[in-house]
Amino acid sequence: MNSYKISIFGGMVCGILPNLPVENIIVTICMATFGTVTSFLVTVVLKWLSKRLGLEKQ
Repeated sequence: MNSYKISIFGGMVCGILPNLPVENIIVTICMATFGTVTSFLVTVVLKWLSKRLGLEKQ
């Protein structure tokens, strides 16, 4: 049963991948990277602010 799922997924990927424009893939990768970096920076700033203002949990 598991090999059927892998075969279906592999066939689907091989069928869809050639039809995707390279530009869309590059834009998706860039947006995911930007979102990850932004999320990390916001988390670091909020942690720093909470320590600075004395709001951290004890």
